[in-house]
Amino acid sequence: MDQLERPQDDNAQETDCHVDNADGNNNNNNRRKTVCPGAGEHPLQYNYTFWYSRRTPSRPASSLSYEQNIRQIGTVASVEQFWRFYSHLVRPGDLSGHSDFHLFKEGIKPMWEDESNRSGGKWIIRLRKGLASRFWENIILAMLGEQFMVGEEICGAVVSIRFQEDILSIWNRTSNDQTTTSRIRDTLRRVLNLPANTIMEYKTHNDSLRYYYCTTTVITATITAANTVLVRLVVEML
Repeated sequence: MDQLERPQDDNAQETDCHVDNADGNNNNNNRRKTVCPGAGEHPLQYNYTFWYSRRTPSRPASSLSYEQNIRQIGTVASVEQFWRFYSHLVRPGDLSGHSDFHLFKEGIKPMWEDESNRSGGKWIIRLRKGLASRFWENIILAMLGEQFMVGEEICGAVVSIRFQEDILSIWNRTSNDQTTTSRIRDTLRRVLNLPANTIMEYKTHNDSLRYYYCTTTVITATITAANTVLVRLVVEML
């Protein structure tokens, strides 16, 4: 059976196990596992966790509100567990509004500030509406099947549903490793069968954080100024 071929036995039982870190360190190789493959199942090289987030675009986002809004929905450790879980998920193309699916290695939060993401970045592909479901499936199958061939560099993938377009991204640990980022880009082009003229953008998480804080500062200053003017107008009317 191909590593990520959909299994025929839908009645296989999932087995939970708890393995404590032997040395207590919170590093990538000794991360606590909460789910293990069932008997006879085909284990993935890494456990992966699905996350979901949704927010109202009109409300300013903050790091705290984002962390509170993102929801962990399940972890898989084998090919069989993945297909059982994935088959019950809504496809990205059927989501509405400002919604995101995330699939990250177990123990890594889909946040710029996470220790595993802090020095990394992401490749971004902007999609016209209608392509998100197929491209999302292709990219996560390539990720679970270790097609990127960059060791532990891959952290996870995100599909973001927006009103005018959808956005696909894959996150890696080390933004300044050009050999690795180039290999990820080339693998993305291959597994998604992207035309040669497709625009792909690489953005470091540090750049994303700087942009976020600058934007937040401007928005906060604008709101404060507007409130000050409003208060003055009210006072003058009294």
